[in-house]
Amino acid sequence: MNLVLIILFSILILGGLVYYGWRLWRRSRVPPQELYVCLDGHLVRSRGEWMIDATLLYLGVPHEYEPRIVIDHRPLHPDFGLMHGIYLEYWGLDTRSYRKIKDMKKDLFTRGNYRLINIENEDLKNLVAALAKKLRPFHLLEETPSQRR
Repeated sequence: MNLVLIILFSILILGGLVYYGWRLWRRSRVPPQELYVCLDGHLVRSRGEWMIDATLLYLGVPHEYEPRIVIDHRPLHPDFGLMHGIYLEYWGLDTRSYRKIKDMKKDLFTRGNYRLINIENEDLKNLVAALAKKLRPFHLLEETPSQRR
């Protein structure tokens, strides 16, 4: 009986990951082999996003990957949605066209009165400290992981 439940549970989880991966692929056209599976089951598009997801999980911050929001009648999918209408964007590229998108998104977040946490490549070097510092003003962290011990 336990083996049957384990097999059914595994099939449901695997089916959910396949379905979520297919939805993400359809929306982004990122080939499934280029998606990264996070510890909490999210499928993300880059190593930087994988690191951020793992760090949010480590810090105990509930999050959602690419939630859909609408600002000025424009649908947006910020990288991560946190609690209380706070969003997190990872700016992993530094090209002219990417900077235009970055500036447009930041402007939309400002006009929509959404709170945005920006993560740059430099932040990845010490991501736990960088995220903890950026999350603390929003009261999303009660204590740092080193204080838990």
